[in-house]
Amino acid sequence: DVEEDTEDEEPKLHRPLTTDEMRAHAHERWAMSAPNVDLSGEWTLVADEKFKQEYDTYLKQLGFNGISRRVACSLIGRTTEVTKQYDNGRKLYLKGTNPKGAWERTLTASGYPDFQTEQDDFLHLKTSIKTADSEDVSAECWWEETGTKHRSWLRGGSKYGGGDHERLRYLDERSNGSILVCESTFHPKDASKKRACVTWRFRRN
Repeated sequence: DVEEDTEDEEPKLHRPLTTDEMRAHAHERWAMSAPNVDLSGEWTLVADEKFKQEYDTYLKQLGFNGISRRVACSLIGRTTEVTKQYDNGRKLYLKGTNPKGAWERTLTASGYPDFQTEQDDFLHLKTSIKTADSEDVSAECWWEETGTKHRSWLRGGSKYGGGDHERLRYLDERSNGSILVCESTFHPKDASKKRACVTWRFRRN
């Protein structure tokens, strides 16, 4: 018998997935974004009073004292972010800037169609990157919800008693692309501590 030539299927891995292709796979992790999704832009944080209250609670859960939290909340409005999405969403460059300085990193998404996966097989590419505090952590990310939301994890940090950072980025569909949302969750290594959560909303410049 002649073995089936699987190399003929390779070219399809270098183009964005169609919505039908995404729906055909039961798992929720993709290496590529949906063709009509682009998180690229220059953004300024929407630092209204509601956000500052939420941010204060977030910092308190991380262990910051009252004085540190008040200073941080008074300066948080000067936070900006630059995002550049390329290679069909496989790469997401991020540069966050605040009064403490700037943090640049590039996240590499993995999942279907990087390799064939079964529904319960969630083995993904992991890379080492530096945090804003120059700490080496393990990073992995992928796209969810038919390629419209970008989820990333930074695992193995020692700050705040140790734990992992999870972020979910997407465009607010009600804003016509003018608002970038970033849901941020810190998962403490100590199981007795509560998760710290805050939702960042950035307005396109």
